[in-house]
Amino acid sequence: MAKPIPATPTLRGEDARRFVKAMIKEQTNPDPKRIALIRKALRTKFNVVY
Repeated sequence: MAKPIPATPTLRGEDARRFVKAMIKEQTNPDPKRIALIRKALRTKFNVVY
């Protein structure tokens, strides 16, 4: 059985501001390499036997 995943600590102060700025930047100007990786992953076909 898998172990439970511990909770992520709450960001406060400057860490929270930095995180929000990074998220806004990623939404307005996404990294082309990351987009290419996601597109490649979505095109991947898996042969799964049930």
